[in-house]
Amino acid sequence: MHVDSRAMLPRSRHYHVRRREPRYVSSMQVTLQRFLRFGPFVTRGVSLDISARGMSALICGALRVGETVVIALPLPDATIEMLATVRHSTDANSGFEFYPMSSIAQKGIQDWIQELQKHDEKLFPYPYALAAKVGSG
Repeated sequence: MHVDSRAMLPRSRHYHVRRREPRYVSSMQVTLQRFLRFGPFVTRGVSLDISARGMSALICGALRVGETVVIALPLPDATIEMLATVRHSTDANSGFEFYPMSSIAQKGIQDWIQELQKHDEKLFPYPYALAAKVGSG
């Protein structure tokens, strides 16, 4: 039996997200500490992508938009912890914006992003990168 459900589906909203920083695909284990009514609660997840100002991840458990969390990332040199705000959360993933970080955490993130950037450029060379460098000089 065919059921036409087009009338029941809401129209998708078109919106444009302009990121302040490029995001790089990065899949690593993350630990998230939440501060709930009954006290701190630690949960685990897997990162999806990262930038200098935020990241997205698959997290066990429902997060509330606006919630403040502590994210621990096991980077190659050391595990770094940073405060973040939940910017969006669905069953599929959650997005986080980092609070201003310590210089150690900031350097760790920047070093990791530089490694990811090298890897991305090898896998997905950007054909206009040379022209962009010449044109901006």
